[in-house]
Amino acid sequence: MKEIKVGIIGAGGIACSVHIPNYQKIENVRVIAVADIKAEVAENAAEQFNISNVFTDWEDLLKIDEIEAVSVCTPNAFHAEPSIAAMKANCHVLCEKPMAVSVAEAQAMADIAKEHQRILQIGLASRFSPGSLYLKSIIDSGRLGQIYYGRAVAMRRRGIPSWGGFTRKDMSGGGTLFDIGVHAIDHVIWLMGAPKPISAFGSAMTKFGDRHDVINPDWGAWDVDNFDVDDFATGSVRFENGAMLTIETSWASNIEGIGGSYILGTNGGVHVVGDTIFEQRNGKLANTPIELPSGPGGHETEVRRFIDAIRNGLPSPVDPEEALNVQKIMNAVYQSTETGRSVDLS
Repeated sequence: MKEIKVGIIGAGGIACSVHIPNYQKIENVRVIAVADIKAEVAENAAEQFNISNVFTDWEDLLKIDEIEAVSVCTPNAFHAEPSIAAMKANCHVLCEKPMAVSVAEAQAMADIAKEHQRILQIGLASRFSPGSLYLKSIIDSGRLGQIYYGRAVAMRRRGIPSWGGFTRKDMSGGGTLFDIGVHAIDHVIWLMGAPKPISAFGSAMTKFGDRHDVINPDWGAWDVDNFDVDDFATGSVRFENGAMLTIETSWASNIEGIGGSYILGTNGGVHVVGDTIFEQRNGKLANTPIELPSGPGGHETEVRRFIDAIRNGLPSPVDPEEALNVQKIMNAVYQSTETGRSVDLS
């Protein structure tokens, strides 16, 4: 079996906790280079994982002809440029979520992937948990009937990131919507069958992150004075097939126990993280248990699927067009915040 050599662009937390360890679990896959704008961060990753080539400029990493696959683990605002350059250098790309910070950037990434026939996979790991994959098979079988509504929820009572550039717009492009909202939105739409969005309306707000009186028990102090992104966002999306989606996401809120994401069909409904189908059977309401399989977590499986696609010439495990539609929805919520109007996505 041919060895696949991998380069890592951005050597922070997600690279060292998810990407590199999971590549190293796969036979005949070797991470041979790492790049980070901070030399100490790159060197620490190289030492921790025994990586031979260390750079402070990702362009130098892409000059290594042996590299066939690249993980882009930079802050959101720096996803597009290295991803596009890597694909032009004939590398397949696993880019962290969100796809980009603008629709134009995301569209350019998808276009280059198609033009150069490269795999572009966005790191939407919620799709790949054992429970999600099993639930997808149930929905695709038609068990729930016509899917007409989804609720995408990623709500924290307190959970404002206190590290990295999450709370700076120049680094992240957005706040909770781009950070955790993206996972919930993609997860639910994917389970719904990836209908095409045609319009979106919403609002992104800052209610806690710019206040010195707000506590953050688990993650501690963040840069309050330079906080300029959303810590709460909500929205509604209409799809071409008539289905609807609502969005709720927050890093901080004064509520608990609101429940999570769910999907409604004409024959049944499910919580996205759950083990029950709510349906009507034999003239009675029934709560039918489903036995969820065990297996590797979503992050490990997304990396394995990426490598499998490269080895076997398969399409991207995350269709770039689906990730692009999620980007359009999120940016439409931001646009709607400014205009107070619905945004046409058709």
